[in-house]
Amino acid sequence: MVWLNILNNESLILAAETLVIVLGSMLLGILLSYLNSGGIKTKLADLTLTLEQEKKETAALRDQVSQVSHDRGDLQHAIEDLKIKTAEQARTIYDQRHFLQLREEEYKNQKATFDGLHATIASYQHRIDIIQQELEKQKPSGSYHQKEMIVMPKVTANFDHVSRLLGKEVTDNDLTLITGIGPKTAALLQSHDIQTWEELANVPVDDLRKILNDAGGIYKSQDPSHWAKQAVMAASGEWRKLRVYQETLRKQA
Repeated sequence: MVWLNILNNESLILAAETLVIVLGSMLLGILLSYLNSGGIKTKLADLTLTLEQEKKETAALRDQVSQVSHDRGDLQHAIEDLKIKTAEQARTIYDQRHFLQLREEEYKNQKATFDGLHATIASYQHRIDIIQQELEKQKPSGSYHQKEMIVMPKVTANFDHVSRLLGKEVTDNDLTLITGIGPKTAALLQSHDIQTWEELANVPVDDLRKILNDAGGIYKSQDPSHWAKQAVMAASGEWRKLRVYQETLRKQA
């Protein structure tokens, strides 16, 4: 009967229901707390893993920053070296340009001097041409003889005696008697109207050289500077003097 009274007591029933609700709430809270604590651990693990990854990435980024800084330093040194080389090249280019300017000025000065000398030479050459033309006009046509001939006395010689004295056969006005004149050269002189010793003695040395140079060949190598002196001795009959002079020429040859 007591229990029935208790069960019929609404206050007690309400208290019991309240207690059940409170206990249920507590149990539910404990359950939720337990469940939440497990999620937090999971999240904490995930956050820890993420943190480790971030640390690794941060370390990698630091390494990259360090490498970039190192590369930047190398680039800075390379830039400084290039600046130094560029400055040296600029100085070299400046020096070369200055050198070229000096050479150009020197070339201009030398060219001006050369042009002046060339003009002077041309002026002198023009004067020489005029003088040569005047000389050509004054020369007798077809003859190499001087206007005033040196007339030597006629000498009658014993050519047998002269031949023995000179050691070779001698005939009158034989041009081959002159040392340096052979048969071909004698024929060349005769073709220019030089037939006798006297005529040979009166031909200027320059005219003789012109005859030989015009003939060319071996004639150009001959020296006619002593022909006239020998011709004077031969035409004057100075045979002993001629022999001594010819021996001197042979020794000098």
